[in-house]
Amino acid sequence: MGANGAGPGWSQRDQMLLRTAQVIHAHVHGEFDQILPVPVDFAVGGTYPDNRIVAVAPFSLSSLESRGDGSYAHDGGLFFATGRGGLAITAGAVLGRAVGNARRRAAAARAAQPSWQHLDRGMLCVNQFGFYLRTPTSLLWWDWGSILECHMVEPGRLGMLGMTPAGQCTYLIESDLAELVFATWAVRRQPQHAQFLRRVWLLPDWIERYRAVYGPAAFDFTVPFRHQLG
Repeated sequence: MGANGAGPGWSQRDQMLLRTAQVIHAHVHGEFDQILPVPVDFAVGGTYPDNRIVAVAPFSLSSLESRGDGSYAHDGGLFFATGRGGLAITAGAVLGRAVGNARRRAAAARAAQPSWQHLDRGMLCVNQFGFYLRTPTSLLWWDWGSILECHMVEPGRLGMLGMTPAGQCTYLIESDLAELVFATWAVRRQPQHAQFLRRVWLLPDWIERYRAVYGPAAFDFTVPFRHQLG
């Protein structure tokens, strides 16, 4: 086993879940000062060491949005053919326009339905005040106060409703640190969140691997919180 717990059956995802368990345990038990920083090469708002980044991992970001408003260009043009076969040609043209209009109408209806649209990817960097999304072209900051709602969709996938200059937006973050973002937000903003009280970041299969890899040195992250938060 390596210095970071790496070994057979232990992945980077496992390591990030361990970091999540350590950071949240420290938050809840007033031991955050014991969490060591993770170096980054960009300016972090606030004063060190309070503002230190405590975890970094890749992310993918999507937003729930519509690509259209349901409108489409209706073809109502007139066409009339004369001569032998003219009636058949005219009927065919009318049918063709009807089919085309139906297709455009269906496509417009599909575009008006909200769906997940991929926005960007990069590195997710978390501290006790919020998180940075570092992409190839930008550095975006989210503080916990700007996040109105947060929940785990499934392991490694976080859904959140946030306030932006354009108004409220719904996002999906996929990352090995999705659980850390959720749990830290819950500590700060909603400690009575049902998923937080269930400690969804302590995945049963992960706990099993953690204990198998670390053996007697494994810390028991399942012990009850010292006191009820909130």
